[in-house]
Amino acid sequence: MEANQKLQQFMDAVSRSTDAEIARAEREAEQKAKQYLLDAEARCKADYERTLASAKSRITAKYQKQMSQVGYQGKTAFLSRRQILLMQLFGDLREKLAAFTASEEYLPWLRKLLSAHQPEAGAQILLREADMKLESELRAAAGADVTFRADPAILLGGLSVLSADGRRCENHTLDEAYASQLRNFYRNHKIGGGDE
Repeated sequence: MEANQKLQQFMDAVSRSTDAEIARAEREAEQKAKQYLLDAEARCKADYERTLASAKSRITAKYQKQMSQVGYQGKTAFLSRRQILLMQLFGDLREKLAAFTASEEYLPWLRKLLSAHQPEAGAQILLREADMKLESELRAAAGADVTFRADPAILLGGLSVLSADGRRCENHTLDEAYASQLRNFYRNHKIGGGDE
């Protein structure tokens, strides 16, 4: 019986050892399974956050691009409309200048210009082509021996006085006054084009 008892004790010991080994293996397997699940969850969360950040970035970039395009289109429309209004405003001024040069007041104005800015002898008075017919009326106001010449650069009216030596030119044209007003308007309102 003692042999049976010893055998039973041995079998119980082996059984306990085996049960302990199995329990330890089960615990390790459970720990590994939990760790695999935690790792998988962390990877999924990281992938989710990366995908979400990427989607947010794409949506933000798309939104910013659309907003930029809308802003650009709005600014372009504004600048275009502003340019149209400016050209209307200065177009009206140009029409008024054209009406002035066709009026009865234009010849006296030219005479007054020549009287106020007496040219030297030998000077040339430059007029627009259409004003050359006024030469005889303007000669008396010049007060000196001058020549009159048509200048194709003068389109609106007025006159320029070129010195006898050709080195000085006093520009009293409506073209220059108009251009100066346009430049000043652009410069004073900080609009591109005032420095030209």
